[in-house]
Amino acid sequence: MKKYVRHILAIAVTIGPLLAGARPSQAIDFYEIQIYDTGTAPVGHLTLELHSNTITTATGQLAKSQMDVYQVHETVEGTYGVLRWLEVGQYFCTAKLSNGDYEYSGSRTKVHFGIPQTFEWPVQFGGNIELDYMRHAAEENPLTLELRPIAGANYKNFRLVTDFAFIDPFSGPGAHRGMQFDPSGMLVYKLNDWLSPALEYYGDMGSIQPLAKVQEQQHFIVPTLNFDFIPQLELNLGVGIGVTRASNGIFLKSIVGWTF
Repeated sequence: MKKYVRHILAIAVTIGPLLAGARPSQAIDFYEIQIYDTGTAPVGHLTLELHSNTITTATGQLAKSQMDVYQVHETVEGTYGVLRWLEVGQYFCTAKLSNGDYEYSGSRTKVHFGIPQTFEWPVQFGGNIELDYMRHAAEENPLTLELRPIAGANYKNFRLVTDFAFIDPFSGPGAHRGMQFDPSGMLVYKLNDWLSPALEYYGDMGSIQPLAKVQEQQHFIVPTLNFDFIPQLELNLGVGIGVTRASNGIFLKSIVGWTF
């Protein structure tokens, strides 16, 4: 147990100074609507995923200013298992922009890990470090760093996962504001061998200091279905429903993945 405490302290000492200088980004990430768990890709295996997301409605002036209705985002993600607890990944993002054409929006690089532990721990911990380098035409803040601590726990057929994303823009208007906090999480129920319904949550609370009013923040509740027909296949389908004035609308999301 003591050695795992030392691991967590070491990570905290490493990440702490980075968070101290962090600044915000803006709005929920519609290029990748996904909850990160503590598990990683099998060692030596490549996983390819296609993320498809589109906003179908946005009601009210504040929501329309935060959400680009009918813009379709397609993101290809490749992830490779390096160690039993470590994977690296690369994203290639595209979007249907205001001119009606699909265009390359930018790329992202991630390092995702789970903290090795024993059965003494009722909760699993991990993290994700991601560098985004997007085009100015696609993102207001094109260069950002994301630090995402992760925690997960099981109870019978349920799985609860929480993500706490801290985002630091290096360029763009967000570089002059405070650190942004984007919490997310999911509760999954394993119904049978091939179907696991879930309730996902995605939030964008904006700059932590000063913290925006609740109705100016984005909060989405997303009922989803996860299909496990065969071990190599990943299939996630969901409908996001905004619950504040800044997120009063609906989006559709899907993730199709295959592990080679």
